[in-house]
Amino acid sequence: MSNDRTQDFYDEFWPKNVPHYDETKKYMLDTITGRSYKQAMDGGCGHGICSVVLSELAEKVFAVDVSKNCVDTARRQAAEFKRTNIEFSVQDLQELDAPTGQFDLVWCWGVAMMAPDPIKVMNHLMRVTRPGGEVYLGLYLKTWLSPVHQGVRYFCRAFMNTTRRKKFVLDGFAKLTNVIVKLRGKEINVRADNVSIQAQVDDWYYPPYKTFYSIEEIIALFERNGFIAECIQDRLGRMKSATIFVVRGVKKP
Repeated sequence: MSNDRTQDFYDEFWPKNVPHYDETKKYMLDTITGRSYKQAMDGGCGHGICSVVLSELAEKVFAVDVSKNCVDTARRQAAEFKRTNIEFSVQDLQELDAPTGQFDLVWCWGVAMMAPDPIKVMNHLMRVTRPGGEVYLGLYLKTWLSPVHQGVRYFCRAFMNTTRRKKFVLDGFAKLTNVIVKLRGKEINVRADNVSIQAQVDDWYYPPYKTFYSIEEIIALFERNGFIAECIQDRLGRMKSATIFVVRGVKKP
């Protein structure tokens, strides 16, 4: 299936919502077990900050994204941080053109579930991992409220997608969040690595495709592809019904 609509969305989104390097690096180093790799892949490089961090751990990084604007943004990040060991490619992860068994580290955080066919993306990422290599997949967790979130997303894309209406939605969610924060006395929505509540709402309710998964589904998918897998982070989101989980898989020899 064509991924043109995803490309169009992220052509606009990531160039203006680049997350903070320091917080992104801290999170990635807390998540990735190793500190030295030969070849790493950033599957869906988006803003490019993850590619930069990976380039500090690996001799060579292959950064791929369906969006040309994202790849251009990622190239600028690499230049800013003076990283010369990153190779960039504009291509759809559903049709990933990379040799089987090439990478000893594959990072795909918050990307695969945004494709029309996420399972095809994940199968490719596992295919290009060498025996003994690691894959880190961050995906949206399926909860009883997932259909509600999907319904709101469909409504926003269908009826609240003009510039003025979208601003109303993003600012409205931000104001509501701030009210809840004051009532509860603690922050619930701002991630340290992100730039604004509006950006988080945009990325949650306006992408053209989004699929939710259970942890058990993804572990089973890893196992079918010859991996030993475990969930290493089960709730990374701001709310229990809107969260990401991370599964780490190691390919069997």
